[in-house]
Amino acid sequence: MVLDEQDLRNGMKFIVGKWQVDYVVNAFSNDLAHIPAAEFKSEDGNDFSSVTFEFFEDHTVIMREASSGKEERGTWEQTGWSDYHYTLNGFLNVPEGPFRENAEKLSVIEGALVFSVGFLAIGMKKIEEGTITEEPDIGDIVPTAEEAARMDIVGNYAPVKTMAFVGDGIGLYTRAEVEAECARKLAAGETDEDEVRSQLRAFDVKVEITEDHLIKQWMKLPEGVTEEMVKEAIEAGEIKDYRDGFFCSGENEWKFVKGAFYYNTGEHRETFGEEQSSWDELKFDEDGLLDFGSGMMKLGKV
Repeated sequence: MVLDEQDLRNGMKFIVGKWQVDYVVNAFSNDLAHIPAAEFKSEDGNDFSSVTFEFFEDHTVIMREASSGKEERGTWEQTGWSDYHYTLNGFLNVPEGPFRENAEKLSVIEGALVFSVGFLAIGMKKIEEGTITEEPDIGDIVPTAEEAARMDIVGNYAPVKTMAFVGDGIGLYTRAEVEAECARKLAAGETDEDEVRSQLRAFDVKVEITEDHLIKQWMKLPEGVTEEMVKEAIEAGEIKDYRDGFFCSGENEWKFVKGAFYYNTGEHRETFGEEQSSWDELKFDEDGLLDFGSGMMKLGKV
């Protein structure tokens, strides 16, 4: 399984901190009941509630057994969306081999971290959050003078491909491909002229990347809209500007930092209730086209 940067970040935020054994499940029991850790006694009279694991952001882990004062150190890694693996220098009388290998696998089950020791499944609950160093958001990074001078992205762009339905699927297509599909649907009575105009409107866009670190998006003025109406809209603050039959529908900031170009989409984004950056990277594909609009179009320089 390939985990992306966000998967790994979410996984780290979940596991980093202190965990305590909460319950034990005997695989040979009839009902697989969760036995509270404090009630499951070993032969020496100790119980599993004395065992804690503390995971750190540098991928180290400390396992402690409070009743004996024993402490073992090791490392951990995320192996799946809800799976982890850790390795300790020693593991409380657990022998090497498959027995230990299973004990060193952690799975997230109903919010608990669960590992197995023989026929026992042991669930841990988080009792203390850990410390994770937050990376600064792209929007908070101030470019250096050298970075601010990078202007190679400046210019005028137009859509070469936009997201559209063609055939049985949706993807990025050229205007010629979308026009051909619209013609086919018109001939088959599957669409009408209004829908065709709506489909092709995505190509009637201009994107201007300026030296003053703005990205201006220009849209073709709809039919029936007069220049007087445009003037009133500008005065009312509804649109930014008007030029040569196109009106400026919005402006976005761009910058060059950390070796790449980025722009502020202005979008509010959340993942599992956590706010995400509104900044996207501006990068060119192998054909020299600029990915834009959260993957909704590819731009070519004109």
